[in-house]
Amino acid sequence: MELEAKTKRLASFLKRLPGLTVALSGGLDSSALLILAKEILGPERVQAVTISSAIVPEGDLRRAGLLAAGLGIEHLVVPFDHLRLEAFRQNPPDRCYHCKKAMFAKLKELSRFPLADGTQAEDLKEDRPGLRALAELGILSPLKEAGFRKEELRRIARRAGLDHHRREASPCLATRFPPGEEITAEKIALVGEAEAYLAAQGWRKVRVRIARGLALVEVARQDLEKAFSFRGEISAYFRKLGFRKVFLTLEGYRPPLLTPDDHP
Repeated sequence: MELEAKTKRLASFLKRLPGLTVALSGGLDSSALLILAKEILGPERVQAVTISSAIVPEGDLRRAGLLAAGLGIEHLVVPFDHLRLEAFRQNPPDRCYHCKKAMFAKLKELSRFPLADGTQAEDLKEDRPGLRALAELGILSPLKEAGFRKEELRRIARRAGLDHHRREASPCLATRFPPGEEITAEKIALVGEAEAYLAAQGWRKVRVRIARGLALVEVARQDLEKAFSFRGEISAYFRKLGFRKVFLTLEGYRPPLLTPDDHP
């Protein structure tokens, strides 16, 4: 019943607009927004826009394209070079603010309708510099306005036949670097290759965080024993990639904090 009431509030919000352009990341939140917007407005009044960049996981871009095509919605893929932003390369503590503002300013230029992102009600519990950037640009957050929460969006994804409710959020690869660690194309490629290697071993929840030539490997807690027994192979492969030392964290994989969609 609560989901139905929130859907009605969302419909009331969206029907006042000429249409809606959704910054579609391929993640749960923006995907659910796209599904609901299409149901409420129809495909001709909805557009999807997605950033294509070295820091965006390839799987997310592919899922975004498949969803938009399946819904019959126009989908614009926008190339974006994050490394041209000095505030991105230098990786200050507020990197996400500068990055998000530059990305959404570009998307706003190309949007046919008012631009919206997938921020939902629970995102407001955390301090997210990216949300400040969206507010400054006048980006809409319809899910937040209607009061949708994460579990309700999972139900919408399940209803649409998507597997988003089973997948962990996939923040951009820039989140693998601590503040102050310069981000380069080479380091981004290194993280991608290292995580792809671990995923190929059958571990779905993996993160490789790097700093000063060191690699910190995170896997799910239930996989820690297996990863430890596999440490020789992991170390050899990572050293071949160019890492000086490789560490396996005993805390295990930490779910990402940047979850609505930290890349559109």
